[in-house]
Amino acid sequence: MKATHTASDEQWAAITAPLRPTVVVAGAGSGKTTLMAQRVVWLVATGRVRPEEVLGLTFTTKAAAELRQRVTKALGDAGLLDRSVVVEGEDVLEPTVATYHAYAANLLTDHGLRIGHEPDTRVVSDASRYQLGARVIERFTGHIELLTDHPATAIQNLLALDGAMSEHLVDADAVRRIDAEARRGFERAIEEEQAGKGRKTYLEPPAKAINAIDRRAELLQLVAGYRQLKADLGLMDFGDQIALAARLVDDQPEVGEIERGRFKVVLLDEYQDTSVAQATMLARLFSGPDDDHGLGHPVMAVGDPNQAIYGWRGASVSNILNFAETFPAADGEPGRLPLTVNRRSDRRILDVANRLAQPLLEAYGDKVARLRAAEIAEQGRVETHVFERAVDELGWLAAEVRRVHESGTGWSDIGVLSRDNAQGEEVYDALTSAGIPVEIVGLSGLVRLPEVAEVVATLTLMHDVTANTSMLTLLTGPRWAIGPRDLRLLALRAAEIAGVRGRKAAASVADQLLQIADGIDASELPALSDAVEAPGEAAYSSEALDRFGLLAAELRRLRSHVGDPLLDVVRRIIDITGVDVELASATSPAAAARRDNLDLFVKAVAEFQSVDGDVTLPALLAYLTAEDDQGNGLDVATPTAADSVKLLTVHRAKGLEWSSVFCVGVGETRFPSNRSRTLWTSSPAVLPAPLRGDRADQPQLVGHDKAALDAYRTATRAHDAEEELRLGYVAYTRAAHHLSVTSYVWGQRSTPFGPSSYQAVVREQLEEWGEPVDDWIEKPAPKSPNPNDDVDPSRPWPVPGPGEEAARRLAAAALVRSVDPTAPDEDLDMVEAALVADWDDDLTQLVAEARAERATAVDLPLPSSLSATSIARLRDDPDGFARELARPMPRPPAPAARFGTAFHAWVEDRFGQQALIEPDELPGRADAGIDDEADLGEVVKRFEDGPFGDRAPHAVEAPFALVLAGQVVRGRIDAVYAEPAGSDADYLVVDWKTSRHETADPLQLALYRLAWSELTGTPLDRVRAAFHYVRSGRTVEPKDLPDRAGLEQLLDL
Repeated sequence: MKATHTASDEQWAAITAPLRPTVVVAGAGSGKTTLMAQRVVWLVATGRVRPEEVLGLTFTTKAAAELRQRVTKALGDAGLLDRSVVVEGEDVLEPTVATYHAYAANLLTDHGLRIGHEPDTRVVSDASRYQLGARVIERFTGHIELLTDHPATAIQNLLALDGAMSEHLVDADAVRRIDAEARRGFERAIEEEQAGKGRKTYLEPPAKAINAIDRRAELLQLVAGYRQLKADLGLMDFGDQIALAARLVDDQPEVGEIERGRFKVVLLDEYQDTSVAQATMLARLFSGPDDDHGLGHPVMAVGDPNQAIYGWRGASVSNILNFAETFPAADGEPGRLPLTVNRRSDRRILDVANRLAQPLLEAYGDKVARLRAAEIAEQGRVETHVFERAVDELGWLAAEVRRVHESGTGWSDIGVLSRDNAQGEEVYDALTSAGIPVEIVGLSGLVRLPEVAEVVATLTLMHDVTANTSMLTLLTGPRWAIGPRDLRLLALRAAEIAGVRGRKAAASVADQLLQIADGIDASELPALSDAVEAPGEAAYSSEALDRFGLLAAELRRLRSHVGDPLLDVVRRIIDITGVDVELASATSPAAAARRDNLDLFVKAVAEFQSVDGDVTLPALLAYLTAEDDQGNGLDVATPTAADSVKLLTVHRAKGLEWSSVFCVGVGETRFPSNRSRTLWTSSPAVLPAPLRGDRADQPQLVGHDKAALDAYRTATRAHDAEEELRLGYVAYTRAAHHLSVTSYVWGQRSTPFGPSSYQAVVREQLEEWGEPVDDWIEKPAPKSPNPNDDVDPSRPWPVPGPGEEAARRLAAAALVRSVDPTAPDEDLDMVEAALVADWDDDLTQLVAEARAERATAVDLPLPSSLSATSIARLRDDPDGFARELARPMPRPPAPAARFGTAFHAWVEDRFGQQALIEPDELPGRADAGIDDEADLGEVVKRFEDGPFGDRAPHAVEAPFALVLAGQVVRGRIDAVYAEPAGSDADYLVVDWKTSRHETADPLQLALYRLAWSELTGTPLDRVRAAFHYVRSGRTVEPKDLPDRAGLEQLLDL
């Protein structure tokens, strides 16, 4: 089969497993994708199935493409895909490989009408869900009393509850029923406590649980609105897709029969990450109570319970642990095969990973896999260090990453993993400051970077003027660089404007800023934006006052564009702030990576696609907030091919590998995290645990008093600790040859951290190998002094003098000024002279552009052609006409003009002379005065009764192009009549006027008269011209219309 590695005994057992339900417990790096490809080859080669009878499902489009390529290549190499017999234009019959969601979409497309689902329903991305959620909240008119009024939080809560209901196949009535039962229980607990000791600490927990239930009842109203909006727009999200597919196969059993007949073998990849709804859909399709309904259908699920780290996102590890119950075999014997040989990591790394996973191995036995090293694996290198201070850890990290790179490892083959985004920001600053190129993988990390944070802060201030934290981001950033003294005065001014009185004075500038940033009462929130707009008479520095004025003007200008497309808004912010120019001119080795990060953020905004043309700024901000707060991979991000160190959270690292991996911040309460998952008894956005599809494996609330709630939280923390342990296992198994696990004791807080249990595992393993750890500090005793207290953290702020890039620009400017620009370029050969000439051309253009940008007047060329109406505007108001050319604005709808156009169309139709007309030449565009259909009918009747009602025209809507002193004038003449023989003129040019006022401009008629004369070669004095006012029936022939010379002189063209 041309495999890279010879199949191990375990792999061969899985490849040749009998056709029955089987779960393959594939440990990290054990080659599960190769196994699945070789399994298909073996099944096809032995005649058990045809290629098109195989279905393979995985999670991401990228994984599906990789699996599809592996399978088809393996079949092709084995000669099992014979393309020679395929008729041209037909497809080769290959296995079907898709994502779980794509397969559900195909089911709904093929069979959705059976349950009333329209096949043309569009699927929206996670980002688009935020847009829909924002719209629901903006338009909601029901009664909301308890829910948050913070838009971003409300949107996130709405989407979280809706998603959980879809993932667990639960409707709103079930949620209300469980909540009502729980509410009665909490009320009884309160009544019992009040009848007894009435302790406040015992009354508060059930009262808070009741509050969460009441808020969830309000949130369900928004969920209903969200689902109705999706239905109205013909949309569904990924959760709906799976839920509808599950309902389809449950209500229509024949769909399962069709799919089982179509796919004789099913392969399920990453099965530990499937949700309850996905597992339910698959079980109803490919399993059943008896042989006729799918019992024993050959389903092979491949996954690793030890890598089940997405429980917070709806995944349920119970699916793979209980596979034999979901897909029972016909003989009742569970089919379980292990893959334990890791082909990625060296021996020592696997020893540490197994030691860390020991509690999982003991708890689940043969349902999980203990990793073994491949025979060709080397020893590898594992190290752990505990540093005294956070800055020491970061300094060591930067030096060690550079040392690893200099020893021959590429930048892109080094991964740095953190537990959360907050620490990732510190790591990024440390590495880039050391000149190391770094790529942050995922939007969640990007929004914290300085080059992106300023853009996000500006976006936030465009939407919310009270966003004080965003204003502080700008004020304290390198661009505005407002000092502490001016910031304190600005904070006092903000409080003064808000009318805040009698508040406790802040002890320090930091406290003052925190008071402002946190806010107090929404009705009297001190807003730094107000103070920047009107700083008052305080003793600010002159530089600060200038910068306040510039910042306020900049924000006002940007807010005027808040209705523009989001991508245009972001690009405008980048252009105005100049962050792209600063990064482009940076000289640091990390500058290229920082530019890439900004480009990745712009790309993320560009992909924040509209669902129906309505993309709102609040929706984008809610999306960015969710990414920043949760870092939960709402956006699917993979590292680019750029040669840079990859920095990402452990959640994002799953499925990736590097030669050298640095796990940072693996300290007590940080990794493993001591933060527990939010419970349904405290948050409205969480689905009640009794309604979860995997409730049998989840902690449940037993009782309703304080003791029961405390016990429930404790059990949940223990359950979450197990998933956190899996996260640590994933982190350790990303390394191929070198694993470093570090932490620090002292940060900025007054109490220290200690080494975590995960780090202790590494130390114990090293000591077992006879390699004691030198850099190890146990947690200091309580009240120990923080060594950071002895370090003066103060720095000059703003930083005095120019930075490195600015200094280089100043030096370059001085060099340019010192050179005589008129001096000849000597000693240049032809190639060099041509290059210098190109430079001169570029400089000339740049200088011209810069002068044009600074100019107070703009020279505008006239358009290549003008209409007769435009000629009149140019004559009467040249300045106004120039403004329209400089910034064209759409005109408001004018029904009168529309009916004027309708009248001209009627005249054309009456005389049977329809012509092709350009939009800018529509007849009647300059006419007005017809109010509605009834008025139009009256005007038509007046025309029929008038002198031209029965007179056949020589031409109707005759087009012309007239050149006056080099300027083209285009238009259409309403009507031209041939005069009787022997009269004093050959033609009569007529312009219809439908308005009530008889004040038409003779200039327009003069242009028509001249145009017809030159168009037909008729002497000008033989062409008459007149306005016919249709309403009155009067025909007015202006006297002394100018000729060509008069028109050119009159218009001064």
